[in-house]
Amino acid sequence: MLSKNENSIVCKMYQYTYSITITHYNAPTLLARMLSSIPEREDIQVIVVDDCSSADNKDALASLKHKNLEIIYSPKNYGAGYERNVGFEYVKGKWLIACDCDDLFAKNAFDILDKYKDSDFDYICYCVKYLDSELKPTGIQLRSDASVRRFLKEKTKDAVKYFKFWNTEPWNKLISVDFLRKNDIRWEPCRVNVDVLFSYQVALKAEKYTAIADELYFFVGDGNSITRKKRSVEREFEFYLAAQKRNGFFKVLGYGSPFGRPDFMYLPFLLKKRGIKETIQFYKLRKNRWTEVLDARKLFVPYLNGVDLNHVLDISEI
Repeated sequence: MLSKNENSIVCKMYQYTYSITITHYNAPTLLARMLSSIPEREDIQVIVVDDCSSADNKDALASLKHKNLEIIYSPKNYGAGYERNVGFEYVKGKWLIACDCDDLFAKNAFDILDKYKDSDFDYICYCVKYLDSELKPTGIQLRSDASVRRFLKEKTKDAVKYFKFWNTEPWNKLISVDFLRKNDIRWEPCRVNVDVLFSYQVALKAEKYTAIADELYFFVGDGNSITRKKRSVEREFEFYLAAQKRNGFFKVLGYGSPFGRPDFMYLPFLLKKRGIKETIQFYKLRKNRWTEVLDARKLFVPYLNGVDLNHVLDISEI
């Protein structure tokens, strides 16, 4: 924990206690709901990055109000990974939470987080509840949330492995801005699985972390979300490439299934999900873009350079 003198220095360094970055694309009504769940406090900065929404949605966006709200408009549609990095450049708080516009915070979220605002953790995870579009509990448990809840129950190397590498969302984490800047941690500027590399870097570089059992964030399964719509064959291939990045990363770490996904698993998966015709289209596309597949398998590996892999799963100080 920081001393009182150190805390006063930190307070002078940062203009806000919390910076909340929110990526947005053509969903101003959902964004308004998210904003309404964030307390209007002097020490909370809210940064919305619009990924080149339509003109009418930009007009609706401009009418939104919130204390310490900053809206940044991108001139082109770059994707959520790129826009998360844009938002981070405007951060002036001690702590970061990177959110999606179609979710929301629990009413007591920041009352709970205030208990940790003077801590020296690199990041703090909290629990998440999955709601439907009518904001009713679904009973579904997200993979990232399951890893956090398991970590809370058991401090084993296996539980730590899942907590660090199965837990790839930014919105269930309160992250030290100083930690991110010191380690030059940013998002992959991509359109698919945009938070994965960011989360892996946090997991690899963090020296001090913890988790709390409070449900502070609501993930909303709304059909309007760009990440939850049916994929074209081309987009399916983009998700396949994202999986190859993870496969190469976990091959070096020596982590097998379920962290890596063997290629043979895709055929039954695609046949069941897309049928014979689109499965054939997918494999033709993969053949034509095989070089991209090989390159993807190497992309995350350099982030392991200089990392003490034995320390990554160290449970002695937890």
